[in-house]
Amino acid sequence: MPPAGPEPEAPRRAGSRAGPLALHGGVTLLWLLAWYVARVQEYAPHASLWFPPAGVTFAAGLVLGWRGLPGVLLAATLATLTLADGAPAASPGTLLPAGLAFGLAHGLSYIAGARLLLHLGRVRPTPRFVSLLLVIAPLAALLASVSGLMVLVAFGLIESLALAGDLVVPFWIGDLVGAVAVGPFCALLLGAAQSRLGLEPAELFTAHRQVVPAASGRGPLALKLGLCVLPAMGAAALVRLWPEQAYPASFLVFFGIVPLMWVAHTEGALRTYVATAALSTAIAGLGSLLGPGQHGLTFQFAMIILAGSAYFGITVPALYADNRALRLRLTTDSLTGAATRAFLLETAEREVERARRFGTPVSLVVFDLDHFKRVNDELGHAFGDAALVELARRTRGELRASDLLARPGGEEFVALLPMTGLAAAVEIAGRLAGVLRSVPVSRSGDQRTVTASFGVTEIEVARQESFEAAFERADRALYEAKAAGRDRVRVAPAPD
Repeated sequence: MPPAGPEPEAPRRAGSRAGPLALHGGVTLLWLLAWYVARVQEYAPHASLWFPPAGVTFAAGLVLGWRGLPGVLLAATLATLTLADGAPAASPGTLLPAGLAFGLAHGLSYIAGARLLLHLGRVRPTPRFVSLLLVIAPLAALLASVSGLMVLVAFGLIESLALAGDLVVPFWIGDLVGAVAVGPFCALLLGAAQSRLGLEPAELFTAHRQVVPAASGRGPLALKLGLCVLPAMGAAALVRLWPEQAYPASFLVFFGIVPLMWVAHTEGALRTYVATAALSTAIAGLGSLLGPGQHGLTFQFAMIILAGSAYFGITVPALYADNRALRLRLTTDSLTGAATRAFLLETAEREVERARRFGTPVSLVVFDLDHFKRVNDELGHAFGDAALVELARRTRGELRASDLLARPGGEEFVALLPMTGLAAAVEIAGRLAGVLRSVPVSRSGDQRTVTASFGVTEIEVARQESFEAAFERADRALYEAKAAGRDRVRVAPAPD
């Protein structure tokens, strides 16, 4: 027999080598595109209403962590060539180290802030996450602005320290607008790129993608996006028509919050990030066309407030989804899908009260699998779980929508049957026994016919009998069925 050769190498996932390189290139291209947008929307040298590259860097930190820094460094170095127009020190020997230094100052600030946000706020879009975002993003923007300006002064790309001091606040606010308004949108783009490249999407992208209320389709979304931008267009028209009233007219952009919240509550997190970025781009473009004047600060704070409000708006559907998941966990057995004991008691109390009020019957069937311990011992707990799941599935097929199937614990089940008398309940129990024994349970090549024993009773609502008392009577009848040989139905005698 020839010696065994080396084990064949497991096939690599598509894109496992080229994917990360393409993703870093995507960060660089996205950063440079955002840089170009900021330059186009400048209203004075070194002054724009926002700085979208800050959003790209912040997003790289959220999605890629420190692995996003190389792409940012390359983009910042290339962008420094355009930043140096007219600067006293514009030689290649100065620009390369200046670009690297600026990229480090800029990238370290935002990526550190992004990592801190994920550490403190986790990744779910909760009120805690959004609150931390609106605290950490300004701090990261301030650090990036101050350190970036110091680098530019040190390399002679800004003429004096005094000029840099005058630029701190404009740089800080512009960076903050870029980080808050387009950062989540850029994180969406990077997360989607990871999926397209065959890479594992970041946990942040996965968590935010799950916040999806009932989407209304592309047509209505396009309408909502148009309504988001409409106030900015209206503000532009008013400023053009009545320049002397430019300042109050600029406040019209705040009305974008109405359609933006509509998107947040009906379209989910990812589409809200798209709408926020679109609205911010429209407002920034409006400012660059009109010249900021006295309404420039209004536009900047409008972008921040609109973005923050939209993100808090997302937390409402997220909280609803969490509440639904929590209630499902409290009311539904995770293995079989039957109701939990707590939900059974809650529902039974309501049904018994209704039966007393209207004089209608309500019955109870208590049953469990026969020789369940032997099934687990001989075929394993996985087969036992499969038997419980199959029992629940077949039982639901015989019950009405108004009936409730519950699993109080172990292998025991309860069927609560409103508007059902004792004779009908006994007939239902007999059908359940038949469908269970009729077809063996199969799993992984193993097969076993399983049976169940049943105890049936009608709750004596006219005699003020409680559900708990009726359950005890049905449970005793169940054990009588087991003592009589199993796989049979026993009726509990009426209470004394």
